[in-house]
Formats: sequence, C-alpha cells, structure tokens
Amino acid sequence: MNNTLKTLAAAIPLLLPLTAQAWPETYRETAYTLSNAASNSVLAFRLNAAGKMQAAGSYATGGAGTGAGLGNQGALAFSENQRFLFAINAGSNDVSVFRVRDNGLELVHRAAEPGVTPVSLTVAHDRVYVVNAGDDSIFGYRFDARSGRLYPLEQSYRKLGDDASGPAQISFDRDGDALVVTEKAGNKIVSFTLDNRGLPDEKHSLASAGNTPFGFAFGKHNQFFVSEAQGGAANGATVSAYRLHEDGSLQLLDGAVAVEQTAACWLATTPNGKLAFTANTPAGSIASFAIGRHGQLELLQARAAEESRPNDLAVSDDGGRLYSLSNGDHSIGVYRIGADGELQSVTHLNTLPAGVTGLVVR
Repeated sequence: MNNTLKTLAAAIPLLLPLTAQAWPETYRETAYTLSNAASNSVLAFRLNAAGKMQAAGSYATGGAGTGAGLGNQGALAFSENQRFLFAINAGSNDVSVFRVRDNGLELVHRAAEPGVTPVSLTVAHDRVYVVNAGDDSIFGYRFDARSGRLYPLEQSYRKLGDDASGPAQISFDRDGDALVVTEKAGNKIVSFTLDNRGLPDEKHSLASAGNTPFGFAFGKHNQFFVSEAQGGAANGATVSAYRLHEDGSLQLLDGAVAVEQTAACWLATTPNGKLAFTANTPAGSIASFAIGRHGQLELLQARAAEESRPNDLAVSDDGGRLYSLSNGDHSIGVYRIGADGELQSVTHLNTLPAGVTGLVVR
C-alpha cells in the first residue's frame, strides 16, 4: 500500500460510524482491572477489531485483596514502556509485578512493604511508590526494568501527617521527580519532592478547594485536576485545577467548579491535556470538562454518558476512547471521545465480578 492509501485508510475510522468496518486491526487494545478478592487477580478484557469487548484472561497476583471497596484511584499502573504491570494487594500489604506479553500476563515478582492497606501506586522511570490507607503512609521501591523485580527503598517510608487522612491516590508528576497524594478525610493535597536517591524530601500541603479530594490526573504545564466527591458547590461535587511547582509547592488555578452531579470520585484526562472526565457514582453518569491553557475548567456536559455507578475511568493512549468501570452493573464501557468532549458509546461488557477496582488500558 502506498503512502497516500495508508493515509486514507488511517482516516476512515474518523469518518465512518462505529460499525465493525470502522475498527481497523490497530484499534485492538486491552483493559485491565483488579478483582480485589481474597485471592486477588488481574482481569483482562480485549477490545477487538469489531469494537467488541472480550474476556482475555485472569491472572493471580499471589496476594490478597480485601473484598470490599478501597475508596481509591490507581490500583494498577504500567511501567513507562508498558512492558510491566503493577498491582496492589490491599489485603496482604504487598505489590505484584507482571510482565506484559502478547498472549497475556506473567507474574514475575511480589514485594512486601511496611505500610498497611496499599490502595494506590504510581510508576516513573525506575521508581514505584504506593500510598497506604491503613497507616496513612507512602513507601517506595527501585524497579529493575530487565527482571521486573522491586527493591525496597530504605528510608522511603513516610507518614502523610494526620492519622485517618483517608488517602485516595498517589501519582508522580510527568517528570517523575515529585509525588502528589489526595487526602479525602483531611481535605488536603500533599506533595513530596524527591532527592537524587528517589527518597521523599520536602513535604508541601494545600487545603483542597472542594471537599473530599479523590481521584486526579496530570495534564500539561505541571497542571493536575482533582475530583472532589463532596465538593461544596450548590449542586454537589466539584473539580479543581492545581499547578505543581518545581519546588514541590502547590497552587490552586481554578476551582471548585461544579460538576452538577453527586460524588465525582474518579477523574481522567486526555493525553493532549484538553479534556477531563469525571465518574459520578450515585448520579450514574460521566461528566466532561474542557481544560484551558492556564488550567481553567469549563463544564461541557454534566451527563456526557449514563453509567450504572461508575467507579473508575481510563483513556486510551491515542486519546480516542474512554473506558469506564462500573460496579453497578459489573461492566466495562467503551466510548468514542469527540473533540468537544462528547461521548459516543461503542460497547459494554457486563460480566465483571463485584468489587473490582482500578482500570488501565494499553
């Protein structure tokens, strides 16, 4: 096929409706979620060339889940090259590492940590950090990208500060030299700079613009966007924009902006940093926001999609599709993302077990 024909072929999915013919082979991707059952496992689901979801395997972590909701975002994370997948075991206080192969996942390591009840993890370069809800702490590892093994970082254990702070998520910034944590009960955003050994150094804290800061995601220009489950706005939940400065300090850019829905707990952004989506659990909806260059937020659609108690979101690497995890009807939903934040339903798979947590796509 010459270059002109290749260009036309690549453009076809943008022009046709979402039929089997509109999904080329290159759109195949896999979504992963975590069972969080007593015998914990990663569950894989493949979006095939016809735009349908299929079960693609269950892979034991070797650890234990809690069997109950964790109030978290970020139970799963990929290495930067997406060759390894990391999973928390909240019931056994450890982390499992899988090698990602064409035919499935291979468990290669399981590493214990001193914290209690890990609920979220994050990966950057050769560092992995977890946040623990049981003792309000963070802990780090060095990651060997050849073997997949994790090595504890001595002196990386840090308390967040207040007991019962209710951490929901931990994430590296895009440069991988600082950490951000949301504290639901403490109504705070906390950040740590890292020294040249990858250990937490200076700690910064900022009061959340809205109540119950929960899930968040980074955009461009060191901006990150936080869903606030209780918000404080007249219509319930809110979303706020922040900037993480090089010294680790935090700045409110915009917020708290009303979602016009209840309990916006999970948030995802598109790779170009122009759109954000929140999963609004009791409301049974997904809301969409436009993100301005300076971090300003504009609600596009309070109900861009209807879901049954959505409890996590993930965006495909190319920014073209939004995945939704829903514990209400035990499903994964897939949506085509329009330039204006409009969501067009592609498919739903309603065969998940109860209690799943975490969602990543590759």
